[in-house]
Parts: sequence; structure tokens; C-alpha cells
Amino acid sequence: MDAVTSAVRHSVNELVAATRSPFGSVPVPARQVELERALRELEGTLNLRQRVIAEAESRLCDRERDLAESEALLVARERLAAASMRPAAQPVSEEERVALVELRAELGRQEAGIQEAKTFLRERELYLEQAETKLFEKVQDQQDKENELEQREEDLRARLRRVREREAAIDPRAAALLKAEDEAAKKRDEFSE
Repeated sequence: MDAVTSAVRHSVNELVAATRSPFGSVPVPARQVELERALRELEGTLNLRQRVIAEAESRLCDRERDLAESEALLVARERLAAASMRPAAQPVSEEERVALVELRAELGRQEAGIQEAKTFLRERELYLEQAETKLFEKVQDQQDKENELEQREEDLRARLRRVREREAAIDPRAAALLKAEDEAAKKRDEFSE
């Protein structure tokens, strides 16, 4: 768990360092959006892993409790079997009879409790599986929507670029402005590499 957390922290520090330019200028928005998305994915991965670990710990505790109850039942059954194997010629004292009745009642309560716990666990696991499936579907839908929005943004940039190029063909000032923007973008790209 600590290794995962430290790996995520290391990645976050790298992302933060990457968004800061050495000269104190404003980072490129597209790069920043990409880094923020990567950070969100890392956080989501960490949260998912923590949830899986918590669920595994819960299941382990439940299994340990079931095992302890099963051991108690086994001990009680052994006592009951030992008591029933006693020769019939010896009369059972009132104290032993009461102990056997109490033991049977306790066994019944524990078995009912175990069955109830198993039923609850099955229902809980089913619910968790359904919730996990829904969550996965929502994440997938969100990723699809993000991809669609990114594609639309790229299309809009390309369309704007075509409009500016057409305008530059007509207006020399627009041509100079477009050329300056291209050179600035080229420098940013060289610097970011």
C-alpha cells in the first residue's frame, strides 16, 4: 500500500514539476489539461486500489469470524458426540442434561448466525459487484465523453486554423499574426520536448 501511495505521490510531483516552466511563464493549457487528466486517473487508480484492499480486509475478517464460529461448533459437536457415546447404563445427571440442552441451543444459535452472515455476505458481494459494474460503466461513459470533447476541440482548432489561413490569404496583418503565432507555438513545442 505504501509503495502504491509513494508511486502516486512521485507521479503527482512529476506532473506538478512538468506544469511549471523554469522561467515562471504560464504553462501551455493543452499540456496542463493532459497532466490534470493523468493526475485524475492516478487518483482514481489509487482510490480503486484502496477500496479493493478495504474490501479484501473486510472479507478476510468475515472469514476469520466464520472460521472461529465453525471451530466453536466443532468443539461443541465433539463434546456432544463424546457425551452421546457414553454407555447408556450410566444415568445422565440433571446438571449434564441441562448442559447438553444449553449446548444444543447454543449450537442452533451459532448455526443460525453463521447462515445469516453467509447470506448477508452473498448479498453484499452481489451488491458490490453490481455497484462496481455500474461504476465501471460510468467511468467508461465519462472517458468516452472526454474523448468526444477532445475530438470536438481538435476539430474546432483545425476549423479556426483554416479560417485564419483563409483570412491570412486576404489580409497581410492576419498573415503576420498567424506567422507569429506559428513561431511561438513552434518554440513552445521545442521547449516542451
